Amino acid sequence: MAKTKPNAAKNIIVLFVIALVSVSILAVLNQITLEPIAKAEAEAKAEVYRAVYSDAADFEELTEYSGETSSYAPEDESIVINSVLEAKDSSGQGIGYVFDVTSKNGYGGDVQIAVGITNGGEIKAFSVIDNSGETPGLGANSSKPEFSDQFAGLKADTIAFSKTGANRDNNEIDAISGATITTTAVTTAVNEAINLYNTMLKGE
Repeated sequence: MAKTKPNAAKNIIVLFVIALVSVSILAVLNQITLEPIAKAEAEAKAEVYRAVYSDAADFEELTEYSGETSSYAPEDESIVINSVLEAKDSSGQGIGYVFDVTSKNGYGGDVQIAVGITNGGEIKAFSVIDNSGETPGLGANSSKPEFSDQFAGLKADTIAFSKTGANRDNNEIDAISGATITTTAVTTAVNEAINLYNTMLKGE
C-alpha cells in the first residue's frame, strides 16, 4: 500500500501536464485560426457592400452611427444598426451610404441585411447577409433575386409590402409567399436604415 500513493500522485501529475499541454495547444490553434476567420468574414461582408453599391470605389465606416455606441437609436428595439458606411467614388467623393442592419424578429432568429441608398434618396440595391435561421423555400427566399431586386429604385421613404400585388408608386414590394414574418423583419430593417438616412445623413 505504501507504493500506491507515490504512483497515484505521479499519475495525477502526468494527467495534469497532459491537460495543460492540450489546453495550451488549443489556445495556440484558436489564435492561429481567429485571424483567418475574421478576415474571411470581413471579406464576405465587403463583397455584399460592393454588391449593394456597385458604383463605389471605396467605403468608409461612420463609427458614430455603427454598433452599440451609435448616436442613433432605432425606433424598433429589435433592430440593430451594425454598421453604416459612406460609399465613395474613385475621387473620394461621397455618393451614398451602405447600411448593415440586423432584425432580431426573423422566423428562425436574426436576419441581417445590407441596403445601399444614394445621395439622391433612392435605394441602390438590397442584399441579405445572413438569413440562416429562416425556413428553406419560404423565409430563406429573401435572399433570392425575385425578392431582393424589388428594392432597387424605390424611394428612400417608408417601404410597405403587399400580399396581393405591390404598387411601386406606393413604395411597395411583394411579400415572400408564406413568409410574412420574414418579410416583416426584412422591411423593418430596411425602413430603419431609411429612417437613419433621412434623419441623420441626408444632405451631408
